[in-house]
Amino acid sequence: MILHDYVRLLAHRWWLVVSFIALGASAAVILTLTATPVYYTQATLYVGLPGSASAGELQQGSVFTVQRVTTYAGLATTETVLDRAVTQLRDGTNIRDLRQAISAVAREQSALIDITATGRDPVVVADQANAVAGALSTQAPLLDSPGGTTPIQLTIVQTAEVPENALTPRPGNNIVIGSLVGLLLGVGFLVVADALNTRVRTPRDLPRSPVIATITSVPTSPTRFRRGPTSDLRLESFRSLRANLQFGGRGTGVVAVVGVSAAADAAKVARQLGRAFTEVGVRVVVVDTDLRQESQRPEKASRPGAKQPLGVVDVLGSAAPLDAVIQSGDHGTDDLLWIPAGTTRPSSAQLLSTPATAQLFADLRARFDLVIVISPPLVERSESVVVAALADSTLVVVEAGRTRRADVSLALERLAGVRVTSVNVAIDRVNVSDLRVWNSWLTDSSARS
Repeated sequence: MILHDYVRLLAHRWWLVVSFIALGASAAVILTLTATPVYYTQATLYVGLPGSASAGELQQGSVFTVQRVTTYAGLATTETVLDRAVTQLRDGTNIRDLRQAISAVAREQSALIDITATGRDPVVVADQANAVAGALSTQAPLLDSPGGTTPIQLTIVQTAEVPENALTPRPGNNIVIGSLVGLLLGVGFLVVADALNTRVRTPRDLPRSPVIATITSVPTSPTRFRRGPTSDLRLESFRSLRANLQFGGRGTGVVAVVGVSAAADAAKVARQLGRAFTEVGVRVVVVDTDLRQESQRPEKASRPGAKQPLGVVDVLGSAAPLDAVIQSGDHGTDDLLWIPAGTTRPSSAQLLSTPATAQLFADLRARFDLVIVISPPLVERSESVVVAALADSTLVVVEAGRTRRADVSLALERLAGVRVTSVNVAIDRVNVSDLRVWNSWLTDSSARS
């Protein structure tokens, strides 16, 4: 994938990224509300030689104090200074707690020392910083002249004030950081999930094969196309499929419509494709050669035990003539003719491998302009390749969002194994938004080439 593809992926799944951002911001709010406030304040001391008079003495004193200021900063956390500060505080604070709350830093190339204090109580941290600053200003000069007068003087130039706002947590910053983390996690999850997703959504997800049409996910009536802007979109998909078959030289003879797996509703695609051909005056018959038992066919699971009419099984078994099994499509509401599977048994599928199947196709080819054969799933039923081998061309139906790419490759390999060369692929129930992304990608690819 290139940057262009990632942008389109984000545009298509933006709601997922927004969800992660909302989760990140919510987590930040919860942490902010449950966190204990920490306050910060600072006192500043100046190290100098007040007795210097001449310019040379001032220069030497300045160099000396800059060199010594780091040493004095280190003294701020020693036990001698902290003990003096604890004595001054008189609030029960011990040296260990004061050492954890206090830090001292000498500013670079200056004679200033910053005494900082952090803690949960703003008044306490201000008192601690001032106490340590006062103790350091008293104790440090004594180290350079023990028992005598010292020229060094530490002066508090800024006392620590009681802080009004907590150092942490900061609600605004936390929410921004939480949102950014959520954004990164959302984008990362989206990219990884897309890379790991092996299901087919658009023709781009398929191995190299002659895809001739995509069928949108807009549902339609099983008996007729409904009118309206949504059903028209699916209707046009089947008309496009019809045109591709006609002008591709595969709109006559016997066309086997076979699903990659049971997830693809090859029977519904075959019937709707047949109706699309009847619109232009083509004599069509749909033949159901999916001879699985009723419990194995999802489209018949809603009416278990119903008596099955005569059909393909009866013709192949010489139990009924061909004319007796041809029925009007949908109770005579359209010109589509239909031959059901018939009374199926566990061994019925074996009949498809007999010469009677080839004879049945030959008889139907002589009577009709187009014979659409519903075949069992390719990766699940071995008899499906038999039907495809006897047909003039094969239309492989892929269910968008449910069929895996590996299953498509396996299905095409099985067809190639029986030397079926006239193969096309149609992707059923493609999400309209996915279809727009695919069409846009095609347009951009054409422009780049």
